[in-house]
Amino acid sequence: MNLRSIDLNLLVAFDALVSEQSASKAAAKLGVTQPAVSHALKRLRDLFKDELLVRGPHGMQPTGRALSLHPQVQSVLADIRSIVSSGAEFEPATTERTFRLSMSDAMSVEALPSIVRRIRREAPRIDLVISTSGPQESCQRIADDEIDLAIGVFPHVPKDLFARELYRDTLICVADKRNPRLKNQTMTLQDYLESPHVTVARFRDTGIQVDEILDSMGIPRRIVVAVPHYLSIPSLIRGTDLVAHTRRRLLSVFRLTSDLVVFPVPLPMPVPELEFIQIWHKRYEGDPGHRWLRDLVLDAVRRKAS
Repeated sequence: MNLRSIDLNLLVAFDALVSEQSASKAAAKLGVTQPAVSHALKRLRDLFKDELLVRGPHGMQPTGRALSLHPQVQSVLADIRSIVSSGAEFEPATTERTFRLSMSDAMSVEALPSIVRRIRREAPRIDLVISTSGPQESCQRIADDEIDLAIGVFPHVPKDLFARELYRDTLICVADKRNPRLKNQTMTLQDYLESPHVTVARFRDTGIQVDEILDSMGIPRRIVVAVPHYLSIPSLIRGTDLVAHTRRRLLSVFRLTSDLVVFPVPLPMPVPELEFIQIWHKRYEGDPGHRWLRDLVLDAVRRKAS
């Protein structure tokens, strides 16, 4: 096959079509018209001698051939982006660019202000778009090039993503100081297990190991309230007999009032630390602007921790 006859833009269109499974959504992602995408699909079908996408009950469905090609095409495009961007210059003071980050609601209060202040000082033409998604969803969004960087706890990082540790944090308990099970501002294991609990993201694979430890011991706890993030913990606990876990670093964000107390998780073994990392796709590993952003996030977050 003569490679000079192949239009690289067809591979970009193929990636968008298989990812979006919609000609209109693919067109919007690529910034072109829908007829242009439809024409590209026709050329792709001729190139690969396959329908690639067929109409189904829920839109366009990739064929088996398309599904097998997609990761290979994504890898090729990632390599090309890395080659091109590695030689590009990046001047923070003058470059106009938008970075897409994913982080939890708590981290948007805990870490984002420091990141934004640094960017406003050093790179005033850089814009940020912040979104929230769980660990598994964030990894998929990075693979699909929907976000540039994700920050949080990721128990399982796919092999095609890069990761760098930002900091570590510990879990602690919080309760109302009038909680009848408190003795000397702490709880025994029995009182802790008999208490009604608030939990954060109970089934979202957050990397918080308390329930895993209790499950391994065959010890249940009663969860009466499940919430998506830590920010609501203080107001839920105040004036009740509830117990919750939070992260130690968030105490400065919460500004806990005198009617709440914190104490160690009363388990018979230490609770492992939470490792907060930033993750990104290999397609951006050599990108100078992306590398600048990763370094800035690392420095801003660690300065916040010190």
